[in-house]
This record gives sequence, structure tokens and C-alpha cells, in this order.
Amino acid sequence: MEQGLFDDLLTEDDLLLIISIVLFIAFVIAFSRNIFNVYKKRAYKKENNALKEYVVANEKAVTGYSKQLRDIEKLEKELLLRHEKSMFLEKELKTIKRNSEKKISTLGQEINHQQRAFEKYADYKSVEANNTRLGAHFIKNVINQVYMDLESARANYKTIWGVHYKIGKSEMGIPPIDALKNIFNLLDYNVAALNKTAISITEELKYVEMFLELIRYLKPNAKIELEDLLNDEQRSTLEIKPTLFFPFVENALKHGSLNDENSFITIKLEQNEHNKLNYSLINSAEVQLEHPVKITDTESGFGLNALEQLINTYYPGSKLSHEALPNKQYISRLTLAIAS
Repeated sequence: MEQGLFDDLLTEDDLLLIISIVLFIAFVIAFSRNIFNVYKKRAYKKENNALKEYVVANEKAVTGYSKQLRDIEKLEKELLLRHEKSMFLEKELKTIKRNSEKKISTLGQEINHQQRAFEKYADYKSVEANNTRLGAHFIKNVINQVYMDLESARANYKTIWGVHYKIGKSEMGIPPIDALKNIFNLLDYNVAALNKTAISITEELKYVEMFLELIRYLKPNAKIELEDLLNDEQRSTLEIKPTLFFPFVENALKHGSLNDENSFITIKLEQNEHNKLNYSLINSAEVQLEHPVKITDTESGFGLNALEQLINTYYPGSKLSHEALPNKQYISRLTLAIAS
């Protein structure tokens, strides 16, 4: 029984021993594990610190990169703004250049237009000046005739003991003093015509009559008539360029035959059914002309040639014509389109 109890105790001791050994082993394992954990913990902590440092370094790097990125974005925006500004300035420059070229072109056109206008104006004034000049040959003939008449008149006067008396009478119907007066009036009219743009038919005919009086004085055998079919209102309201009718008369004097008994100049003035002014001059010619001839003063450029230029310039729609008629006659016609 004691043996059995001993066995039981032994068994309990063995069990405790075993338990103690197990607990010791567990303690050793736990202790070892704790030591291992502490070591690992330290290792992890060191690694964690390294990782933290790496993360911090990366964060700093990222922060630096972010700043650089922001700087780059800012630079990109500035570059974009500058590019847009550059494009805008380039566009503005092109617009300014285009406008400048347009202004230069317009200015050039205006200068050319002004130059052409000035040249045209100068041509017009030249035509007017040509048309408003009495022929020097005509004036010379009149003055020469006046001189001859004065010489003849002086020869007809005798003096006895200081007393003057006249022998015979003058063959001319117009006294020389009237001829000189008409020349002076016509010259004044020509000079004044350069500064006038228009004149009434009444005033123009007044000086045409003076012109015809001088021709009657130079060519006493010629029959000279002026048939004016206009009424008083037409003569006063219708206006023309001064001396417009003079070239017809001067042309008839230069190129017509006015020394014979049957020589003549006939002028007719009227307004037709189309409210145009008809002015025609028929004169006797030296020879029978087979074909129409345009008679002009080729040396000076005056006469009907200058008249034709003036009519084309100032009276569009008008017509000037010349033609030979039977029986040694020549006619010049002017159909003038003027506003009444």
C-alpha cells in the first residue's frame, strides 16, 4: 500500500517535474521570444526610422518637385500669356501695316487724282486762255488800217497861215477812233474773260457786235449780218463761256473771202426744240471746197481747234461741225447743250 502511495507520489513528482520543466521551457521560450521581440522591435524601429527618414526625404523631394512643378506651370502660363501677347502684337502690327499700306495707297491715289485734276485744270485754263485771245494778226490789221486812215486824214488837212482846212472826205464809214475804242474794249473783255466762268448771251453778243464792226471796218465790201432769234429772257438767263463765239468770227476773217462785192458773213443764233443753243456762221470762201475741211490755226493752236477742246471739256453732249457749201460758201455750226 505504501508502495502504491509512493508510486502515486512519484508520479505526482514526475508530473510536477515535467510541469516544471515544461514551464521552464515555456519561460525560456517566452523569455527568448521576448528578447527576440525586443531585438526585432529594435530592428523594426531602426528600419522604421530609416523608412521615416526616407519618407521625410521623399516628402521633401516631393515638396521640392511640387514647387518646381508649380514654378514650371507658372512659367508655362507666363510663356502662354507672352505668346498670346506676341500673337496679338503681331496681329496688331499686321493690321497697322495693312492700314498703313491702305492709307499710303489711298494717299497715292489722292495725289495722283490731284495731279490729274491739276493737269486737267491746267489744260482747261490753257484751252480757255487760247479761246479768249484775239489773233495778233487781226489786231495788227485793224491798227494798221487805223494808221492808214489817220495818215490819209492828215494828208487831207492843209494849213494856210495857221488855219487848218480839209480837202475831200474820208472813204471809211467808221472813224478810226471808234475802231481803236472797239479794240480796247475787246482786249479788256478778253482779259476779264480769264477770271470769269460764265457770261450772259446778251453781254457776249455785245462784244461779238464790236468784233463785227471791226471786220466791217477792215472789209467794207463784205455784208455782215447777225440774226439773233433769242428772246430777252433767253439772252439774259442763258450763260456761256466768255468769248465762246469769237473763234467762229475770227476763223471766217482768216480763211474766208471778204474783199469781193458779194462777200459776206452771216451769223444765226437760236434755241432749238431740244432746248439746245444753235449758233451757226456762214461765210464766203475763196475757192469751192469739194470736201468738208476742218479749219484751224495750226501755228498757234487757237481758233476752232481750241474751241473744240473747250466744248468737249465744259459742254458734254454738244456738237461742233464744219462743212463746205455750194457757191463758194463755208459753214461752222455749234449745237450747245447748256442749262437754261
